[in-house]
Amino acid sequence: MRKSFALFDFDGTIIPGDSILRFCLYARRQGHMSRKQLWRGAWATLRYCLHLLTAEQCKMAALSFLAGKSYTELTALSQRFYRDELQPLLRPQAIAALEKHRREGLTVLLITASPSFYLEPLKAEYGIEAVIATRMDVDANGAATGLICGENCKGIQKPLRLAEYLAATGEMLNYETSYAYGNSGSDYPMLALCGHKVAVNGSRKLKKKLRNETGTEWVCWND
Repeated sequence: MRKSFALFDFDGTIIPGDSILRFCLYARRQGHMSRKQLWRGAWATLRYCLHLLTAEQCKMAALSFLAGKSYTELTALSQRFYRDELQPLLRPQAIAALEKHRREGLTVLLITASPSFYLEPLKAEYGIEAVIATRMDVDANGAATGLICGENCKGIQKPLRLAEYLAATGEMLNYETSYAYGNSGSDYPMLALCGHKVAVNGSRKLKKKLRNETGTEWVCWND
């Protein structure tokens, strides 16, 4: 069954900047992360920027403090983080676009490199069908291990993970009537899946990739 979808990136698109850094700083302020763990994440980020670590290694270093936290603890922390930090950052234009597509009958998906656990409140609040994100590992008791399952949901992984979702639901994406929103060059593989490509405050790399693409809309959303 062919369906119309609206695909949204999160970091840099629905909110300005990076959410994982904000999550780590919030966890530190809330007493869930030691100073040593914070510095470990910062050092991993620097090494990632120098191409000495993969995105997966960097993310696991940054989120290693979650190891041992139960589902209940993680859910409570995520809900507070969403309420205190993410909700005030949501771009009004992004929410308006999301709600417009829902009213039009499109299936809204969030496809992001961020972990899904702290985006579940956003999904519930705005009726997002699914959050397709970097998968975090849990142990046999359902507690977080601080590890990542598979690869970072970025770049080519976005269409691959979307393909998994479509195979599981038995649906097919209608290219001509579907929309995709992103801000960076790594979002291009996702945007290329849809006839309507929306570059949000597009980076130089994204502008270069979309230069000769039809169906592209350039928007500037305020922070």
